[in-house]
Amino acid sequence: MSKTLILGCCSTGAKYTPLNHYPTGDVVLDRICDGTDIAVTEDEIAREVTELTRLGCRYYHYHGRDPQTREQTTDNQIYRRVSLLVQSISPDMLISFGASRNGPEVMRRIGALGEWERVSQAELPLEDGGAHFITLQAAIELQIVCDLENRIGPFTRDFIDSDAFMREVERYQPSTRQEDVKMNTNSTANGNNYGRTSPATQLTAYGQAIAARRRLHLLDEIEWVQLIRSYAMSRMAIARRDLSLAGADQLNVTLLFGFSPKLPFPENYAQFRSVVSMAKSLECDVPNGPRKRKVSITVGAAVLPHHAGREIRAMDVGPDAGRHLDAVRRIVGYAAQPDSEVDVVRVGMEDTPYLLDADGKIMPTTNVELCRVAAETLDRYGVMLQTDPSGITERRAPLMRAAA
Repeated sequence: MSKTLILGCCSTGAKYTPLNHYPTGDVVLDRICDGTDIAVTEDEIAREVTELTRLGCRYYHYHGRDPQTREQTTDNQIYRRVSLLVQSISPDMLISFGASRNGPEVMRRIGALGEWERVSQAELPLEDGGAHFITLQAAIELQIVCDLENRIGPFTRDFIDSDAFMREVERYQPSTRQEDVKMNTNSTANGNNYGRTSPATQLTAYGQAIAARRRLHLLDEIEWVQLIRSYAMSRMAIARRDLSLAGADQLNVTLLFGFSPKLPFPENYAQFRSVVSMAKSLECDVPNGPRKRKVSITVGAAVLPHHAGREIRAMDVGPDAGRHLDAVRRIVGYAAQPDSEVDVVRVGMEDTPYLLDADGKIMPTTNVELCRVAAETLDRYGVMLQTDPSGITERRAPLMRAAA
């Protein structure tokens, strides 16, 4: 049988908004970075989802956008309307909401309503406009593991896999000290500013979000944006009883290659596979131990337009071996490899809101165009898109049927 993958679209994201980008005078770059071409109105989203479904996309990741300001929002009425719209157009689409949000509108609402506002869509039932998945861990949540790291020293993979790390996790009490959080990520001018908060606040919100998913019998999803810290945070969240990540014996891990200097875009397939293998190891509580949960893997190329040219490299595997390809085509090609262990390959305006022309210059694009490029690349690699609902359930969310 041919290899199959689920094609995903990350439609909006946290970076590319008018107030997260300072104009440079470069007309093309400014248009890309201020989010001009990101679909935000219901009519725009409806047209986009209709075409994405036709292309074979079956995973839709969405960060709420105020259709008037085009900025990120925590308004759950917007999330509800978008979810119900997507469900009506594409009943088999898996819906994911991004939770580690920032921006001025988000900060104002968190200031008025508390940190829970950042992730409050986690408690929306699917039938009432919720999502199959919420990204419970992405960037701001790493404040917790950074707090632990500051106390005991820099982490390594071997230490995280040790009993000593588990003992530190068990006795860890988070700091209550409020601090400005600016994550070490590749971002637009203001896209990595997450406001003022504390590790204790983040730990509480993380636990509340996981508990909300359990009450709704829905599933867990996290994003890795800094490799070792994200891995440590995931191990901590699985082990601690006040969190119990993957308590439904299921977890989706989205690997955002290029999102930060600590999770760079891979130079070759071996580097890519090494990161995927680390994420898959979360299926076991200890290295080489018994399998305790299902971990599905989503991969994406989160490469800023400013960095697009430097990520054009010769492909080292597959039918394009020897050809110089951009980050989007390389991530799709890596996911297409028979032993990749990837379940979903995502592209979209959250990760790379541009394409490259024949001379390697960036061009504005859309989610539909990016998904078309991904679908064509997968077809060239002999990979079939997984669009059968039962196949998606077994591949991506094995407990969804039982939970329903």
